[in-house]
Amino acid sequence: MIRLWDLGQQRCVHSYAVHTDSVWALASTPAFGHVYSGGRDQSVYLTDLSTRESLLLCTNEYPVLQLSLQDDTIWVATTDSSVYGWPAEGRTPQKVFEKGASFLAGNLSFSRARASLEGSAPVPVYKEPSFVIPGVPAIIQHEIMNNRRHVLTKDTTGSVKLWEITRGAVIEDFGKVSFEDKKKELFEMVLLKYVMISMFY
Repeated sequence: MIRLWDLGQQRCVHSYAVHTDSVWALASTPAFGHVYSGGRDQSVYLTDLSTRESLLLCTNEYPVLQLSLQDDTIWVATTDSSVYGWPAEGRTPQKVFEKGASFLAGNLSFSRARASLEGSAPVPVYKEPSFVIPGVPAIIQHEIMNNRRHVLTKDTTGSVKLWEITRGAVIEDFGKVSFEDKKKELFEMVLLKYVMISMFY
């Protein structure tokens, strides 16, 4: 739900129910006539604040955390590490409404959620971003090795790597292998070295 507040009256003067979940990011046009919004529903909407007309500009694979309007591009940062640039008519946003099916933003948030569940969800104007600034894959799993100097990690691409903590560098890239199997193998290697050293002394 997007809410427009009148600071002089210190109250909400309009509500726009365009998203099916929480709104986390807003970006306004320079004249404050239109607003781009994004949130947990992984969608970016463009809404005309005076006519209440709204349309789905694009959808992402991840929830939207931040929006930034720059000329004719809306930059979208998500929970993914990459940043996406989608087409936007920054100076004349009304042109975008000619490209897609718009709807009137309701006053109640459940109306958009219900419309989505009933299969009347809007179709995005753009399917692919104009620009992608790739980020580094995020680490989603880790295990500290027995020697406390090495860490085994798995990232979002499925790549398993061994890091040396003291240098902050990857010392071995195992590629896309089973994290659990590699962890077991490395623990056994460290244990075997420990046993051999103990036997020597």
